[in-house]
Order: sequence, then C-alpha cells, then structure tokens
Amino acid sequence: MRHSETKPVVDGRKANAESTQVALRAAGRQLFGQLGYEATSLGAICAQAGVTTGALYHHFGDKKGLFAAVAEELDAGLVRLASRARTQALERGANAWGGFLAAMDVFLQAGLNPEGRRIGLTDAPAVLGTQGWLEIRERQGLGAMVQTVVALQAQGLLQAGDPGLRARLILGLLYGAVEALAHDPQAADAALPDARQLLHAMLEGMRPSKSP
Repeated sequence: MRHSETKPVVDGRKANAESTQVALRAAGRQLFGQLGYEATSLGAICAQAGVTTGALYHHFGDKKGLFAAVAEELDAGLVRLASRARTQALERGANAWGGFLAAMDVFLQAGLNPEGRRIGLTDAPAVLGTQGWLEIRERQGLGAMVQTVVALQAQGLLQAGDPGLRARLILGLLYGAVEALAHDPQAADAALPDARQLLHAMLEGMRPSKSP
C-alpha cells in the first residue's frame, strides 16, 4: 500500500503576522526616512503597509516601537553589508586587514544614504535617546566587531588587548566618521575620500608597529 507523503503544516497566523510586520517596517522605513519621525503619521504608515492601525499597535505597541524596530533593522542591514564586503574582498585576494578596511569603507559609503541618515543620525537619538540608540548599535555591530578584532589579533594585524574595548573604539570611529559627514548629499559625497583616509589612518594606529 502506498502511503501519501505528509506535507508540513503551515501556520497561517504566524505567516500572516510576519508578513504584516515586514510590511509595517518597510512602510515605516520609507516614510520615516523621507518625512522624519514627527511628520510621519500612524495612518500614513498603515495605509502604505495596507494594514489597520490595530495591527501596528498589536505588533509594535506604538509609533515609537515601530521606529525602534526600523532603526534596528537599518543598523543590522549595515552590519550585513559590511560583512559581505569583507567576504568579497577576501575572495578577490585581499588579506585580513584589507578585508577589514573594505568592510569599513562600504559601511562609510552606505552612511551617505539620505533616508538612513535621517533615521539614524537625526531621529534615532532624539526618539530613542542616546543610550537607546547606542544599545541598538552595540547589539547589532558589537558582537561581529569583537569577532573581527579577535581574528585580526590572532594574525598579528591588530594590537593585543581587550577585544571588547577595541571593538567599541572601532565602532565609535566608524559611526563618528559617518556623523561627521555633512547632511547635504553633495557635500558629504565630496568629503567622503577625506573621511575614508582619516578613518584608515586612525585604524592604522591600532596595528602593531611591525604588522605585515
């Protein structure tokens, strides 16, 4: 007797909840990035996402909760972007330090995105508080940066010492470089090469004096 194959059961409620959250975060990112937090209404977000305001309250609590989720997703995306750049540089034959710098360069370049700058530089500290925004950035980037520091130290490419401290210093330099660029897109783009050179020089100061 031939038995029929058992198909996995799909939890429709879970799938619907996830799709609703994705739609709300996407709408929030677009509107927060274009209009700013204060000028973005719940109604506009929900209309853009095609959901009810009740769905937003259910999944994110309120507008601030959605904004926090958008800000965290934005920062997580930057971390993934930097990681891919590092991997691609290594595949092209760069050494570990070259891969690290490639990741820093891509992160810095991505920091020029106007919508991302409005969310991350203008609104996030004001809406979430400086500490709340710092916690998001550390939650997303610190673990990956600690691993990078440990790997570079193991190869003699970075000075020995507390990896957590060094990871925080590097993240501070990176975010500081992004924040130092002007908000005007043309001015920021013109200043990017200088910012990149300065960032590289400061990172170079963290290397052992006889690193390869």
